[in-house]
Amino acid sequence: MNNYDLIIIGAGASGLMAGILAKDKGLNFLIIEKNDRVGMKLGITGKGRCNITNHITDLNDLVNKYTHNGKFLYHAFNEFSVQDTLDFFEKRLNIPLKTERGKRVFPKSDSSLDIVNAFYNELKENILLETTVQEIKKKDGVITGVVTDKGKYMADNYILATGGKTYPVTGSTGDGYTFAESLGHTLHPTYPVLLGFKCRESFVRDLAGLTLKFVNVSVIKDSKVYKEAFGSTLFTHEGISGPTILNLSQYTYDMYEEGFEVRIDLKPRVKFSELDKRVNELLRDSGGIQIKNVLGYLMPKSLIPVVLELSLLIPEKECCNITREERLRLVNVLKGISFRVYGHEGWERAVVNTGGVDIREIDPNTMGSKVVKNLSFTGDILDVFGPTGGFNLQIAWSSSFIAVEGV
Repeated sequence: MNNYDLIIIGAGASGLMAGILAKDKGLNFLIIEKNDRVGMKLGITGKGRCNITNHITDLNDLVNKYTHNGKFLYHAFNEFSVQDTLDFFEKRLNIPLKTERGKRVFPKSDSSLDIVNAFYNELKENILLETTVQEIKKKDGVITGVVTDKGKYMADNYILATGGKTYPVTGSTGDGYTFAESLGHTLHPTYPVLLGFKCRESFVRDLAGLTLKFVNVSVIKDSKVYKEAFGSTLFTHEGISGPTILNLSQYTYDMYEEGFEVRIDLKPRVKFSELDKRVNELLRDSGGIQIKNVLGYLMPKSLIPVVLELSLLIPEKECCNITREERLRLVNVLKGISFRVYGHEGWERAVVNTGGVDIREIDPNTMGSKVVKNLSFTGDILDVFGPTGGFNLQIAWSSSFIAVEGV
């Protein structure tokens, strides 16, 4: 039978969640997925551990974490909260959870496959795999059917849960945007966000793999601090990444063409004058020891050659012979190593993207389309996103809940 109460297009996080909720509601439903397996992006989230949410229980605090169209999510989070998410996974799917640093929530097994398999085992009778949607038919403002390479399927209601454009290898190639536009929806330009920066400095290659903890990272725009973040930063073969960079990238998506500067303060909790005093004491107490052999007290060993080069200091120079001018140059570098950003890691590495279906055309109380009567949207296809740390999967869970509630 090709007639259903609900057809869900996409078996990613939000599509799978919508499926479970539809099952619990007793609906006759079908999930259509073009890949040969479900939850491909879900399987790689949290570095394969699946960071399902962030344990923030206060609704206002949670909404405020979403700097891009966060208010649109208020009702969804109120109806299906973080606590509801925890209860769903632990009680409905029987997956024990744990909360780690930064309030990030993971399965105790540290395996995203436990999440994916739990969804699949519940829904496998309702999933049509390796099936490509070719066209969504509409007449008089109502969807009349979905045309696939395996035939036409019809339902009273439809959910587009196709995701965005990030990690295209998992199947997120922007198909949903094409469908939404063909149905009359407005799209905002899409850009990859929550990803690393590519930098012009050649020394980043020598530092690849090094993580700097408890540093402050600033994006410089028009010679002023535009945005900043505190936390960990990771050097890659092409630039810098890590939690601070990923979260800053949500503000820089339109700045790469002209390029911009990023500065890393290695000692953000110490004022310049106090750091200068500490460095002066270190040099004084080290006497005839070469400068390259004492900076390990201030930074990781692999960073020392870079800092010395940027400070225009001779590595073999004895500490007792370092001049005041040289010392101040060194302190300046410690308080702000500069990087010239010229690009980003691309769609293949971005966690999510900005842009997508205009939320002004979506009812935030139901996730229902204001353009097409029997259509709803869930997850990454919407022009909403949050920072790293489980916030984007919470969008998937909550938006799916109110979408299915409206069926």
